[in-house]
Amino acid sequence: MNKKRYGLSVISYTYEDHGLAADLVASIDSWDFRPREIIVVDDGSSEPFSPPASDPALRVLRLTPNQGPGQAKIAGLSAASGRFLLSVDADIRLPPDWVTRALPLASRPEVGLVSAPILTEAGDGLLAAYQKLRFSHMVGFVGEPDVIPAGLWLLRRETWQRHGFAEYRERLHEDVYFSHKLRGKGLTLRILPDAPVRQVRRLSRLTMTRRGWTWQGGQYLDAASRNLIDAVNAFLFAMRRRMRAHHQADPRFIFYDYLYCAYGFVALLRQAAFPEPVVRALAARLAADLPNEALRQIFAADLADLGCPPQPAGPHPLIAAIRQGLCSILPEGSDAAMLQALPHLIEEDSRHDWHFSFYDASV
Repeated sequence: MNKKRYGLSVISYTYEDHGLAADLVASIDSWDFRPREIIVVDDGSSEPFSPPASDPALRVLRLTPNQGPGQAKIAGLSAASGRFLLSVDADIRLPPDWVTRALPLASRPEVGLVSAPILTEAGDGLLAAYQKLRFSHMVGFVGEPDVIPAGLWLLRRETWQRHGFAEYRERLHEDVYFSHKLRGKGLTLRILPDAPVRQVRRLSRLTMTRRGWTWQGGQYLDAASRNLIDAVNAFLFAMRRRMRAHHQADPRFIFYDYLYCAYGFVALLRQAAFPEPVVRALAARLAADLPNEALRQIFAADLADLGCPPQPAGPHPLIAAIRQGLCSILPEGSDAAMLQALPHLIEEDSRHDWHFSFYDASV
């Protein structure tokens, strides 16, 4: 069937996840139109991205060394020639008619960006269900958002030429910067509320923990530089609300939240320049509090892989205070829920099909 060709450039990005990028390019064949051009920015992968066959022929822009998502988007969007630009991460999958339905909205001169609800669908299992809860964006959202996540942007090239962010020098958080810049210029951000797009990247426990802290930890790290106790208390307050919400969804999610808490505490103590033996002793104390040896071993191995191998030491007042604070926010029945999660944790550790993520880059 001959499909209409739109004056639209598709721009995507790959960093050590070429399979996801190739699958995205293949999925374009299912769309109800053909784009004018397809660009993939290879952001410093160890092996260059080999472009699959596509219509139109795919163009690869290679950056080296790795620049980070913010800079990759600047390179890709600036290189595109279509009247409309569709910036889409390699792990996003669109309904066949999404662009066709979104283009009339993106055509309006007052609209800066158009996107969609992003529903995380990372397969089956407890961890996939947790990721769906944690990392889905704008699902059920009504109105104009303050920020549109960077996974999917549809915009006019004219908008990029006038209001792009070539001046931005950071590796991350380009979505916050660009959204605020566009709104400051009087442009609106719009979410097409119909069928969401899917995010299909499968994250391991470790990657999921790093991802969460990368996006949420900054405010607590800044506070820890001034006053560690205030930062710990603010983090505990936020985690108390989060644990309660997750407990209502599935009590077994508690292990993931407990691991995230421990990772956050480690980062805060290091930010406040506490001696490393104290940091590792805190990790050991939190491991020892888990209800059985198998959980303790999994937790200790996770923290070691996250850069903080637990190492027992003598008592320390700060460790006691943090432990007391964490115990006070755990939902009722957390020990039993962790034991119920144990078979899932063991199964996760036997798998080898996790996708690489930018958040693994520093490992």
